[in-house]
Amino acid sequence: MSFSSLVRHISEEVFNFIGFGKEWCNRLKLVVDELFMNAVRYGSTADTSTVHVFFSYNDEEVEFSVEDDGSGTRKMSADELKALINKNVENNNVTQTSGRGLALIAKLWTDHLDIKQSSFGGLAISFSKHIETAPPPPPPLVQTVIYKPSKSISEATKESKGPDFTVKLHGEIDQANIDAVTLPIDEQITALPESARLILDFGDVDYINSTFIGHLASWHNDVQKKGGQIVLKNVNDQIRDVLDLVGLEHVLTINK
Repeated sequence: MSFSSLVRHISEEVFNFIGFGKEWCNRLKLVVDELFMNAVRYGSTADTSTVHVFFSYNDEEVEFSVEDDGSGTRKMSADELKALINKNVENNNVTQTSGRGLALIAKLWTDHLDIKQSSFGGLAISFSKHIETAPPPPPPLVQTVIYKPSKSISEATKESKGPDFTVKLHGEIDQANIDAVTLPIDEQITALPESARLILDFGDVDYINSTFIGHLASWHNDVQKKGGQIVLKNVNDQIRDVLDLVGLEHVLTINK
């Protein structure tokens, strides 16, 4: 997982070099991260496996692929993974993002997703995308399954008299550091008093992956059950775009 940041930065350089606009670079970088993360987590063994990453492009499109050796703990054939992705595309529970993130993001942001058996022994997953210079259209409205309080968010906020607690986040949040970032927030939410606000400051955050998005939705549920509220502040356009994709833009209180 320690290589995930390097793979993202290489992908950003590639997509930028061949002519994608900034917004498309950000989106495709997330798709690459999701594919790489799944290959490492489920298709390989730490310190012994090699995960193969390929980029190819011409004047019209780019193709990215990642292949593993199939030595991971979650054995799955290409057909089984295709069926799982198709199932997860229909799953609108954003607290379960690990599989759903790959499925929905790849479906909406690429032109073609292919899964087959790899000559290295595991799976080979690839996507292709025509080169886009214009900004992407806004994500479609996604119905998100989360906890629904008895009162509306605005009503609960007006009546909230609890204290504010602020957590400042930093850097890139990915699978390599997800536990170090989320465990202190889990503990903070467990200790949070009734009707309190938890403010997550994203001012120094450059990137979040789908696993962290799942935590955000879960935290929202837990805090709402206490009559409180989660507020995200100083959120940049790239992160807001991802939250919008999974429907959290319309659920969480998000400030730039």
